[in-house]
Amino acid sequence: MQPVTDVFSDRLTAWRDYTSSPWARVRYAVVEETLRRETSRLGTKLRIPDVGGGDGMDALPLATSGHDVTVLDQSRGWLDEAERRARAAGVRVRTIEGDLSSPPDLGEFDLVLCHFVLQYLPAGTRDLATLAGFVRSGGTLSVVVPNPVGMVLRQLVTSGPAAAMAELGAESKHAVLVDHDIRKVEMGELEDGLGEVGLSVLRRYRSRIANDLLTDNDAKNEADYFDDLLRLELALCDQEPYLRIGGMYQVIATKP
Repeated sequence: MQPVTDVFSDRLTAWRDYTSSPWARVRYAVVEETLRRETSRLGTKLRIPDVGGGDGMDALPLATSGHDVTVLDQSRGWLDEAERRARAAGVRVRTIEGDLSSPPDLGEFDLVLCHFVLQYLPAGTRDLATLAGFVRSGGTLSVVVPNPVGMVLRQLVTSGPAAAMAELGAESKHAVLVDHDIRKVEMGELEDGLGEVGLSVLRRYRSRIANDLLTDNDAKNEADYFDDLLRLELALCDQEPYLRIGGMYQVIATKP
């Protein structure tokens, strides 16, 4: 299997294009809001590492809000992109090369991010234990991964019931943007794993709940339509039963 570092390093230009798309803007806007809620509960001037944070898209709003942010990633090219974005935003982030397989000794933090990373790694609790080690007592961990339930519904509305049935039975998913197979991480599996490493789930969020059920992508590029879509996504992101069907899910866990 191609190393994950190479997969991403070769596709930074395509990723820049993706982050400007309406569906990516929805994803980042919702996570920015959920992290705003979490940081408001934890306090000001928090120490926050974004593990596998790549180009810093989740980290930059936190740095802009005055938090001490570190981006940890395998790819120097992506960390350079994070620094470029930070300069453009008028903020500073620290960047460190590394990953969960051989993490640097960074100490403990108030809030730890690990967004869209675990699906590229083998199943098990080793990586979760490493993440838990970064969290101070009373601190929190935010994990975001693609939602297997949302994958099935997306296939249903875009390609029909046969495609949805195939998706339902598949153990992995091909990520087109990075041309790489990812494993499906069920929410129950993740939450059980967090419990095994001593973390307790506090809250759950979802993103791309409405977006992934709307097949007219051209409409999403219209400003008024997009604004309505984003308002709906923000309203639904923590609401049952809607949060079970989003394209991605976010779990917030704490260390007692």
